[in-house]
Amino acid sequence: MKFPQLTPWQFYETVYAQYPVSIFLDSVTFRKPNQRYSMIGYDVKAELELSEKDLADISKSRKQIQTFFDKNSGQVFGYFSYEAAGLFDSVCFRSKKSLAYPAVYLVSFKKTARYDHKLCRWIGKETKDQRLKTKDTFKKFRIAKFKSEISKLDFLRKVKRAKQYIEQGDIYQANFSQKFLFDYKGSPLSIYEKLRKINPSPFSSFLKIRDLEIACASPERLVQKRGQFCETRPIAGTCPKGLSEEALKNWRKKLLGSSKERAEHLMLVDLERNDLGRVCDFKSVKVEEFMTLEKYSHVVHLVSSVSGKLRKDKTALDLLGAMFPGGTITGCPKIRCIEIIDELEPSRRGLYTGSLGYFGAGKKMNRDMDLNIVIRTLVFKNGKGSFQVGAGIVHDSVPEKEYLETLAKGEAMMQALAEGTC
Repeated sequence: MKFPQLTPWQFYETVYAQYPVSIFLDSVTFRKPNQRYSMIGYDVKAELELSEKDLADISKSRKQIQTFFDKNSGQVFGYFSYEAAGLFDSVCFRSKKSLAYPAVYLVSFKKTARYDHKLCRWIGKETKDQRLKTKDTFKKFRIAKFKSEISKLDFLRKVKRAKQYIEQGDIYQANFSQKFLFDYKGSPLSIYEKLRKINPSPFSSFLKIRDLEIACASPERLVQKRGQFCETRPIAGTCPKGLSEEALKNWRKKLLGSSKERAEHLMLVDLERNDLGRVCDFKSVKVEEFMTLEKYSHVVHLVSSVSGKLRKDKTALDLLGAMFPGGTITGCPKIRCIEIIDELEPSRRGLYTGSLGYFGAGKKMNRDMDLNIVIRTLVFKNGKGSFQVGAGIVHDSVPEKEYLETLAKGEAMMQALAEGTC
């Protein structure tokens, strides 16, 4: 009997049901050539988990990461939490409740599969797994005790405090966020199924690490490396969806015509240029796209693209260190913004605004890679779920509008949770 070829989603359902650890890098939108492939990894070969406590010993942690890549020449998948910034820069985080999951997680799989969305077929030799019938993997999903970690009043107060730092000259802008918490029962994959339909995004993924499950619908790339070519795609500027095409054109025209708005976007683009310039041939760093519109289910973003050529004496890990965490989700200047965010936000960011993706096969750290910024993401572990959303604060920000922007960014995740419990 011949089985029909499974779609990437159908295949991942079977993998999810059978393996305790797996990943689905889901190019659900397939808008551009560099979003052409989806990848699935399963059947663990080797893992590396580093806790926050482990990260306190920077030298040892970096050596463990390097050793993991040295020993695993195949593709490596995983994530770096926001707090992993301490591995790459002089950043100290205040004492807060520790993360309930690893701060850094890397995994090499015995089995990987790649799907070409342009040709609509799997790449490489077909495996028995790709011909399995899809199993019903979903248990009925329920949530309870949904709440924000901070009150609206506290959020508004902290936006005002961030503005004070801007007025004092500490920073130019900062990203401040709020975290939503809930209890749940059932399969988080059922929520990701809703999320990828409600908010299809180019850097989506689902990662299952036993009792930790991550459903990500990120629109933003932190950094991609192909050979010596590097690219980052910063998002800076958000407008709620629902405007007519004419209104959107007027909105973009207004932003481009506003010296203030243009300067703020350019400031973040310059931050990314400088970050790339730390590891790239400086003359090679250039802006490929500037303030282009990208539409998503609930918001419209202004996006730019910055590229460069990696210096021959630098590796993929050096590139990650130069770019991490993304400037669009910290602010400018980056290090001082990280310190202020740590002061104002009540808990660890964890996966939120960290990075998730893959490193290609290669010797040591001479590898390609593609990592997103972990936003528009739900985290599930042992019946406790969360997601986090932020807004960029500048000197003339209206606190109420910034609060509403976080709700607009969270709408797709709230809708997925609501539909998943129907």
